[in-house]
Amino acid sequence: MDSAPWWPVFAVLALLWLLAVRQLRFEWTNNPQYTFGWTVPFLAGYLFLERWKRRPPAQALGSRRGLAIVVITLAFLLLPVRLMQESAPDWRLLGWAMGGICVAITLAAVYFAGGRGWLRHFAFSVAFFLVAVPWPVPVEQPLVQLLMRSVTQICVEALSWAGIPAIQSGNVIQISATAKVGVEEACSGVRSLQTTLMIALFMGELLRFRILRRLVLLVGGLVVAFVCNASRAYFLVWVSAKSGTEAIAKWHDNVGMAVLFGSLVGVGILCALLNPKRDETNETDETVGASLDPGLLRAGDPPGKGILIALVVWFAVIEIGTEAWYRTAESHFPKATAWTVRWPVAQRGFRDVEFSDVTRNILKYTDARSAVWADEQNRRWAMVLLRWAPGRTSVQLARSHGPEVCLPAGGAKMTADLGLHPMRINGVNLPVHAYTFSARDQVLHVFYCLWEQRPDASGPQSTVEELNISSRLNAVRRGVRNAGQQAIEVALSDVASPEQAEALVRSFLEKTIQP
Repeated sequence: MDSAPWWPVFAVLALLWLLAVRQLRFEWTNNPQYTFGWTVPFLAGYLFLERWKRRPPAQALGSRRGLAIVVITLAFLLLPVRLMQESAPDWRLLGWAMGGICVAITLAAVYFAGGRGWLRHFAFSVAFFLVAVPWPVPVEQPLVQLLMRSVTQICVEALSWAGIPAIQSGNVIQISATAKVGVEEACSGVRSLQTTLMIALFMGELLRFRILRRLVLLVGGLVVAFVCNASRAYFLVWVSAKSGTEAIAKWHDNVGMAVLFGSLVGVGILCALLNPKRDETNETDETVGASLDPGLLRAGDPPGKGILIALVVWFAVIEIGTEAWYRTAESHFPKATAWTVRWPVAQRGFRDVEFSDVTRNILKYTDARSAVWADEQNRRWAMVLLRWAPGRTSVQLARSHGPEVCLPAGGAKMTADLGLHPMRINGVNLPVHAYTFSARDQVLHVFYCLWEQRPDASGPQSTVEELNISSRLNAVRRGVRNAGQQAIEVALSDVASPEQAEALVRSFLEKTIQP
């Protein structure tokens, strides 16, 4: 193929993919589960080049007008997607929308160059990029909880076989009267499962396995990853039982690297077992480029310069227009409000609770404090305050965890989601969400608020209310983005009813919240 006429097309596609990577980089950087995403664009490019070496004959196309209309429509959809991404960077469906548009436009260019044959031939290598797009939260969170519970249960059973008494409480393993080990998300296996999924798909394409072998490789790789992570969790709990919980910090990272290496070795062994020899079909496929007339392999004429220039200009308009929209809105906002907390340090038994290294790495908060105490009626209290400074990733970090996720990981079970209970405390509107949990035969009343430091102070400032299409679109219309986040969680036990707990918490917050 004569590459010169097509380099402008490659440049436009590279710019398009740069926009997608620019948005996804926040998740790849801040979420340990998706750090592998940085390698995916390069692996996808490598698969495309390997496919290029054995591409089939190009097919002549008739009218290309319909294809051009499809590309223009897809490019137009980038504008609303980017506007919403700027306001709601945590909305993972937008990542799928951006990735899907990039894949579709790229495949349209492939079809433009070589027809249906090329489209079928290159489809997988182009769509491979989607493995780096974060899974939607309604899919990911239940999977994480399931994996953590399963790993915890396996560890408890294996410890009993080894003669070490252990009790499971949610995702926490109690190995003595005072020693407890939590199976965190990092130990759940979801990170290795996602990485192994990516590697299995890559190797299946690289070795040109048929569909059945690819499925066997994929399932086998996922099983290997789960077994390795269950072994990791068991080893860390065993070390804790033998040497104390402080020994976990010494082994945690090294064992994690060993698990990753073991998963890769397992996938490699599966590849060797599934691919002892290349079959004749693959050998023929490998030499197709050498056996055909080079003229048949040459791509068709590239799109006209007009449409390429229009796409580049449109991409620039999207980025400039998005920034201008939000900056214009922000210039009219009043100064953002804020509030602080007066901690009840004089209460009986007041003590600070340290966050674990794993928690700090996951949440990446700007400031945080956690404490427990008891009041005059011997009711037990706990409070957590987290703050994230305004920035592009503050929303993603703040919304990554709430009581419905964190407390079950600590052994509690949600018994009721009581919904939103708005409170106006000392002039501050707090959209408090109420829950009831059971933990070790006790009822725990939890009141949680994720408060956004919105400069326009309009509407409910809560995570729950923001997780719907209407409120997200409303935020785009108002030009709200990059707000600072504060999360406060108050837990109360030894109370007769949720109504009494709410009254007590309201009274406590009136003494605690300082505008």
